[in-house]
Amino acid sequence: AWLAQRQLKRFDAYFFVSQRDQARHPELQSAILPNIPFNPPAQPFPQVDSSTLLFVGSLWYAPNREGIDRFLARCWPAIKAAQPQARLLLVGAAPPAVRQAWERHPDVSAPGFVDDLGEAYRQAAFTIAPIYSGGGTNIKVLESLAYGRACVTTPHGADAFTSELASGLGIAQDDPGFARGCIHYLTDINHRRSQMEIGHKQIRKDYSPTLFTDRVRQLLTIHT
Repeated sequence: AWLAQRQLKRFDAYFFVSQRDQARHPELQSAILPNIPFNPPAQPFPQVDSSTLLFVGSLWYAPNREGIDRFLARCWPAIKAAQPQARLLLVGAAPPAVRQAWERHPDVSAPGFVDDLGEAYRQAAFTIAPIYSGGGTNIKVLESLAYGRACVTTPHGADAFTSELASGLGIAQDDPGFARGCIHYLTDINHRRSQMEIGHKQIRKDYSPTLFTDRVRQLLTIHT
């Protein structure tokens, strides 16, 4: 944030990736670019009878790492008590020592990168995004919905999105609520399917390459 603040006087116009970030600088001429999920399937993956929770993200990034630490300490024990078959897969780069510490928790796997990210989504029941700080658009949430997987997140995680898209997320107000949301998704495949469908519809509408291109052209036109 400090580095970004230093750059704000250098340019005539700016792109932001979320309304939350744009609202901090109303004095700037700017536009919002939708952060587009990379190479999602043409159709969302069908729901599966799975007990695997999935997190995908750069696990060396402090908001992600701290969120996983908090989830494992405050939510995972309650989830395992209610659903002993539950598994957690943490996908993304992190130091080996950190991944090994996470894997000391029961039924947690932190392999780092995986060869087939699509297969990780295909085998998962849903994703989690226990994010409590940081900026940007939380692309992990958008990617999850694009692949056809519902997501449990926090108010901070959902705040990066429009209210229409956020209505398709499981938003937990506190740690017990996060655990309850995960347990509900594990036990109700129809609920997580309906939530995913709401979010996926908004992904198609508001996070497309066409809209991205239009936003760029609009801002460039103003300053040409």
